[in-house]
Amino acid sequence: MAISRSDEYQVQVVQDLGAALRHFRTERNVTQAQAAGMEGIGQPYLSKLESGGFGSSLNHALRLLRLLGCEIVVRKRSKSG
Repeated sequence: MAISRSDEYQVQVVQDLGAALRHFRTERNVTQAQAAGMEGIGQPYLSKLESGGFGSSLNHALRLLRLLGCEIVVRKRSKSG
């Protein structure tokens, strides 16, 4: 996972997205069970997502975006947004 700045994650593969999800969840002191409950999903499914288990569609999309010269960056939303 590439970190370009503090708390900003460059997502190149699905594992990067899972790591960013885990980082921002734990930074807010939210457990997997709490976050899963907020979203209406099971804790085992959230665990799978944090491990990069998003499925092949997302993996293909990330690879295609890289091939097209694009990048995805995950960061905290600004207070105005």
